[in-house]
Amino acid sequence: MGKIDFHELKKGTGFLFVGQVLQALVGFGVNLVLVRYLLPEEFGRFALVMAGAILVYAIFSLRFDALIIRSSDEHFTEHRQDRYFSAAIFETFLSSSILVGWLLVFEGIGAWEIGLVAALGVRHWVQYNKGFFEREMPYRKLAVLETSIALSGSVVALVSVLSGLGMHSLYIREFYLSAAGLLGLWWIGGLTLRRFVLLNLADWKELLHEVRGIWLDGVLENSFNRIVILLVGLLGGERAAGFFFQAQRLSMVPGQLIGPVIIRVATNWFGRTEERTARRDGRDKLLMLLAVPLSILGVLCYFYADPVVPWLFGENWQRSADLLAAMCGLVVFINLFELLRTYCWVTRHVRWLLFGRVALYVGCLLPAAAAYKGLIAGDMALSMGLSISYLLGFVVVFIILKIAEKRWETPD
Repeated sequence: MGKIDFHELKKGTGFLFVGQVLQALVGFGVNLVLVRYLLPEEFGRFALVMAGAILVYAIFSLRFDALIIRSSDEHFTEHRQDRYFSAAIFETFLSSSILVGWLLVFEGIGAWEIGLVAALGVRHWVQYNKGFFEREMPYRKLAVLETSIALSGSVVALVSVLSGLGMHSLYIREFYLSAAGLLGLWWIGGLTLRRFVLLNLADWKELLHEVRGIWLDGVLENSFNRIVILLVGLLGGERAAGFFFQAQRLSMVPGQLIGPVIIRVATNWFGRTEERTARRDGRDKLLMLLAVPLSILGVLCYFYADPVVPWLFGENWQRSADLLAAMCGLVVFINLFELLRTYCWVTRHVRWLLFGRVALYVGCLLPAAAAYKGLIAGDMALSMGLSISYLLGFVVVFIILKIAEKRWETPD
C-alpha cells in the first residue's frame, strides 16, 4: 500500500462527509413522505423481517472485510487474498441459505422475502469485496458512488410509494441498493475478482483464529440491536415495532453524518499509525471533538422530540416522539462507543471491547425487567434501555483502555 497521502486522505474524508450529509438529508426527506403513506404496522413488519435477517448474518458473518482492510502489506500476500475472496463467497452462500430457513420458520416467506434474501446476500458479498479496494483509501470515488446510490435509492422508494406500491416500496429500495452497489463498484474499477480456491480444514482454522475476536464482537453488536427490535415486536406487536423503528432511525441521523470519520477514516488512520502514544492521543482528541456536538443534540432530542416529530410525521406518530426522547442517551453515546470499537478492532484489543458489549446487554436488563413486570410499556422500556446501554458500554470500554494504557506507560 505504501506511504499514506494525508492530503488525499483529508480530501477523501471531506467527500465522504459531504456525501453522508446529502444522504442523511435526502433520506430524511423521503422518509417524511413514506410515513404519510405507510402505516406504523407496515414499517414494523418490514423492520421485524430485516431484524431477523441481519441477526442471521451477524451470527454467521466472519467479517472478512475487516481482516482485508487491517492487514499489513507484508501479511496481505496473493495466497491470502485468494483465501479471503473464496471464503467470502462460501460464507455468503451459507448465510443466505440459513436466512431462508429462518424466514420459513419464524416469519413466513413469499416472493418479496425471497427477493430480499437475494438482495441482502449480494450486498453482503459486495461489502466484503469492497475491502480490497478500500485498502487504497479511494474515498473520493467511494463517496461519489455511495452518495449517488443512496440518493437514487431514495428516489426509487419515493416513486414506488407514490405509485401505490405501499410497503413493497421498502423492499424495492433494498433490491435497488444491492444491484446498484454491485454495478457501481464494478463501474469505478473497485470490484475485485480473484482465483477461487477450495479451502481445507487448516485454512478455515487459521481464518477463524484471525477473525474470532471481530466475529464475536460483530455477533454481540448486531444481535443486540436486532434482538431489541424483535423484543419490541414480541411485547407490542408490529405497530409498536413501527413506532420504535422510526424513533431509532431518527436517533441514528447524527451517526449518518459522522460515520465516515468514526468507521472508515479512523479505521485506516489507526491501522497505519504505528506510534502507540500518537494513536491514543488522536483517539482521545476525536472523542472530545465528537462529544460536544453530540451532547447538544442529545439535549435537543430530549426536550424537542415531542413537538417536532408529530409536526414532521403527523399526529399518528406521537408515540415515536416519546420513544425518541427516551433515546437521547443513544444519540450521544452510540457514536462515541463506535469510535472506541474501531480503535479496539484495529489495535487488536477486541477482548476489551467485549466487556463493553456485555455492558450493553446489562444496561437493558433493568428496563426490560420493569416491562416484564408490567411497570412500563415494552417499547418505552427498551428505548430507555438503549440510552443506558450505550452510556454504560462506552464508560466500561474507555475505563479499561485507560487502565491498560497506564500500565504500558509505567516503567518496569
